Amino acid sequence: MPYYRCIIPQDSLTFEQRQEIALAFTDIHCGNTGAPRSFVSVSFFETPEGEQPEFGTPYYLDGGNRAGRPEEVKQQLLADLTQAFSDISGVPVEQIPGRIRENPASWTMEGGFVLPEPGQEGPEWYAAAAAAAAD
Repeated sequence: MPYYRCIIPQDSLTFEQRQEIALAFTDIHCGNTGAPRSFVSVSFFETPEGEQPEFGTPYYLDGGNRAGRPEEVKQQLLADLTQAFSDISGVPVEQIPGRIRENPASWTMEGGFVLPEPGQEGPEWYAAAAAAAAD
């Protein structure tokens, strides 16, 4: 399950901007990895004035995904996410640090199924996951 946390200053983004960022992150993740849209989660964590993390900026993107994708996919994913956040929020891209952490696929469950390694899902796996989600 891809999970993206956006750490932001309190009241820095409108509800509409958050919705737009969540939609953009979902589009970017699915476009780069082929994952189903329903797998992507995006959360926003606000930090009060004076309690912002020490990243040199009050903004930070923290992603978590399955391990096993090629390095160029991971780098493109992070670059695209950061650019989308910048475009929507108006925060300069160089003020948005971030990372994508990876866990083994076997540590992740979606719809009651342990996830296979990236690229090994196959149509049967997606069909079974979709059928289980519909129940």
